[in-house]
Amino acid sequence: MVPFIIYWATIIVCIAWAALSVFFTIFYLARKENGNLWAFALFNVIAAIALAIVLAIYRTWGWGITQYSSLIYLILGVLVVLSVLQAILGREPKPKNA
Repeated sequence: MVPFIIYWATIIVCIAWAALSVFFTIFYLARKENGNLWAFALFNVIAAIALAIVLAIYRTWGWGITQYSSLIYLILGVLVVLSVLQAILGREPKPKNA
């Protein structure tokens, strides 16, 4: 029962984090505070690493859990694409000298 809870809790937390990250990306882009997106890109990479570790562990040992690997790969892809977008959009324009 515990492996089942860990497996689905990790998936649900990563989905919630991706949704929260998208919300704050839009929020900071609207306020033109692009520099804050770097932190979210870093946290997305950390979440993607944690999800990849869970995927590797459950693919190796399994523990009898019915795995929906396409869902995990989709979330992993969303987190990676979101990280790249946030890193690109997080660049601050250079101030122009007078």
